[in-house]
Amino acid sequence: MELNKNMGRLLDILGNETRRRILILLTRRPYFVSELSQELGVGQKAVLEHLRILESAGLVEGRVEKIPRGRPRKYYMIKRGFRLEVLLTPYTFGTEMYEPKAPRPTREYAQARELIKSTEPTEDKIRELVMFLSEIQERIEELIRTKQELEEVRLLTETYIENLLRRIALENEREFERLMREFGPRLPKKISEDLDDF
Repeated sequence: MELNKNMGRLLDILGNETRRRILILLTRRPYFVSELSQELGVGQKAVLEHLRILESAGLVEGRVEKIPRGRPRKYYMIKRGFRLEVLLTPYTFGTEMYEPKAPRPTREYAQARELIKSTEPTEDKIRELVMFLSEIQERIEELIRTKQELEEVRLLTETYIENLLRRIALENEREFERLMREFGPRLPKKISEDLDDF
């Protein structure tokens, strides 16, 4: 439940156009508040409030930079990367968040490190890295397609189970309760919650 609340808050934060524009700018380079204010055409006080919200969500961080003459200045940058997926179908609505973790020592990870550390001429090194990146992208796209296909099958199966149990509940409450005792703990959480509200 806490994760859902956090993702709901994240969606609220990203729902604000000014905050989205700030994040887009920060993907280019770190910015001072005055620079963001000028780029966005928004007052510095409002920019600071948006940055405070983004910072409290862990999306941006501020760092103080000493300047030879004058007071130190604080600049802001993206703190972490993540991918947020929103799934909306006739049967379900939900969000999933994926945050990058330290990669496992896979064959691909070892290959990437080997290519990065190679001492080949720059042109050859870039060519090999670009080819490797292209292969990785193709594999990612194939996995995404597979995930989407499996998601459809999962949704179809979940919907059928839920509809079947609803029908049983209407026809025979005792049988429904028996089935829920037996299968309830193994049902997906969403089905159990929907049936609890039924």
